[in-house]
Amino acid sequence: MKRKWTVFAYPVMDIKAAEAMLNRRAAEGWRLEKMWLDLLAAFVPAEEPVCYCLDWYDPNREDGLDYRTLLADAGWRQVGQLSYWNLYEAPAGTAPIQTDGELEYRRFRKKALRRMTIGWGTTGGILAVLALLLGVAAAWKPGALDWRFLATFFTDTNTGAMLFLLLPLLLPGGVLWSGRLLLRLGQWKRAIAREESFPVPGPGSTLAARLCTLAGNLLLIPLVLAFLLDTMAKEVNLGWIIGTAIGCLIVLGRDPMLMEYQRKRRYAKGTLVCVAVLLVLRLLPLSGVAGLVCVRPPLADGRLLPERTDVERLETHATLLSARTEWYEVGTMTEGGFAYGYAESEAWALPWDWLADWVTEQYRKELGTANQKEVPGYENVWLERYGISGGNYPEGAAGDVWLIRRGSVVLWVETNMGPLDGQWLDGILARLEEDGA
Repeated sequence: MKRKWTVFAYPVMDIKAAEAMLNRRAAEGWRLEKMWLDLLAAFVPAEEPVCYCLDWYDPNREDGLDYRTLLADAGWRQVGQLSYWNLYEAPAGTAPIQTDGELEYRRFRKKALRRMTIGWGTTGGILAVLALLLGVAAAWKPGALDWRFLATFFTDTNTGAMLFLLLPLLLPGGVLWSGRLLLRLGQWKRAIAREESFPVPGPGSTLAARLCTLAGNLLLIPLVLAFLLDTMAKEVNLGWIIGTAIGCLIVLGRDPMLMEYQRKRRYAKGTLVCVAVLLVLRLLPLSGVAGLVCVRPPLADGRLLPERTDVERLETHATLLSARTEWYEVGTMTEGGFAYGYAESEAWALPWDWLADWVTEQYRKELGTANQKEVPGYENVWLERYGISGGNYPEGAAGDVWLIRRGSVVLWVETNMGPLDGQWLDGILARLEEDGA
């Protein structure tokens, strides 16, 4: 069957533009067949001329059985449902559903402002809770919220890395959406005062709004992919997945005739399918698959110090954007001695030069102003060396703090098993070169 597809990514305040588009298609001899993902409208040739009307979705009042029966008696048949709209179809020439402009404006204001309030309220609530948790953490453990806390968002979970990457786009998008909503409220209010019909946005304005809405929905794709990778890497809590599945089953098990639960049941079915996918990905041994598409953790193939040390802890973290390796090595400082030395190291593979510059600068601040000169003969290598005496430390023991930058890889090594020589440094640089740094 011949079909015509149209992007139906209208923001909630452009209800009149969406309604006008449906009626233009109807005037051209098409009727709405189905909505796909609330973004695409499929049209097929109409056997008889039709017209369309969009009405606000309200399951507890307007959209009850009595209301739908009243609309059916007037010739209107529901053919679709979106987040805040019901789509109705009727033979061409049928009287509109809503003729009271004041009532329609009040319903629009209630729905749209409620949506905006929920959106910004949720955002503000999340930021407030996050600020509270960060404040508690800073008070409980001073220094816990240093620059590393921010940098690890890029390396520890794909979801966190993507949110940080997309946040500069999401926040301005929300501001533009709210501004358009307030503009539309003003236009409708003025139209009521002049006893005029509500204005339909122009084609240029409508196209820009649809493209922005579509772009906002497309931004969900990298977030979903990142979340799936975190699930495969066992970063997503299994209890949360099971709890969500139980909640969906409870919704699906309730009597759909008690109230209007069609929409909730549809969402519950979709959520249950998504949760089932997450559960499969979480339980199957797919962490290796996730590792294939993530950045390779730097220098994760062995120790950083000579053979006298053993790796007591080696942790790697990797996302689509960046990766981090942490070591803790220990060993005896003398043959048969009682003094034990350590080496604590961090290596970052970062996605952008500006971020690598920033991390390098933070490490240089920790080195102190007296150690800002590069090691002679080497570029982007810094060293702080200090003597160690007393206790069981052997004569000539030294502590080293090395900072090495190669490309977008930054390596920090702190040890009391120094002094480490040029041969050790050349070996580290060779390994970094093998890793592509």
